[in-house]
Amino acid sequence: MTILVAVADDEASSRVLETAVTLGEGLATPLYVVHLVDDADADRAAERMRDALSDRLADEPVEATVALEYVGRHSRRPGARIARELLEIAEDVDITHIVMGHEPKGLSGRLRSGDAAVAVVNETTVPVTVVPRLDEH
Repeated sequence: MTILVAVADDEASSRVLETAVTLGEGLATPLYVVHLVDDADADRAAERMRDALSDRLADEPVEATVALEYVGRHSRRPGARIARELLEIAEDVDITHIVMGHEPKGLSGRLRSGDAAVAVVNETTVPVTVVPRLDEH
C-alpha cells in the first residue's frame, strides 16, 4: 500500500506535497513521490529537483521515496502522456491512492494538450485527490 504523489516543477507542488504528507500520516501509508520528466529533459535540473524533494520530505512523519520517472514521446498530448505514465506507475508499485495537482486549461487547452488529472480520475481504480491551483488575486 503506497500513495503515489505526482509533482511538477511548479508552485502547486508544495501544496500537493503537504496534502500527500497529511494523507500519508493519517493513513499510515508511505509515499512514492514522482517527478515526471521528458527523456530529453532528464538532466541535472531534474536531479536537483529530486534531491530538493528528498530533502523537503526527510523530516516529515511519513516514509517517502522520491524518484524521477521518464515520460516517453508516444503521444503528442502531454496531459495524456502524463496520465498514462501515472496509471502505469500505479499498477507497478501497488498504489492505493494518487495525489496530484490540477491547473485548469479551458476547453482549447484540454483539447490541445489533454488533462492529466481528468484522465487519471477517469481511468484509475484507486481514490484520487486532486489539489487545485490557487489563483493569487
